[in-house]
Amino acid sequence: MFTGYLVGFIAFRALFDRNPVMSTAGGILGLVFGMLLETLLFIIRTTDYSDRSSTSRRPSNLKIKKNQ
Repeated sequence: MFTGYLVGFIAFRALFDRNPVMSTAGGILGLVFGMLLETLLFIIRTTDYSDRSSTSRRPSNLKIKKNQ
C-alpha cells in the first residue's frame, strides 16, 4: 500500500508542478489502487479452482466397500 501511495504521489507531483494538494491526492489515489490490487490478489490466492462441479462426487473406495 505504501508503494501505491509513493507511486501516486510522485506521479501527481510530476504532473501538477509540485502542488502539495494534488501530490497528496495522487498519493491517496495510489493507496486506493494498491488496496484494490491487494484485495484482488487475495481473492485469487484463496479461490479453489480444483472442485468446480456442482454435483458432489462420491469417493471411489465407497463403492468398493458397499459391494463387499
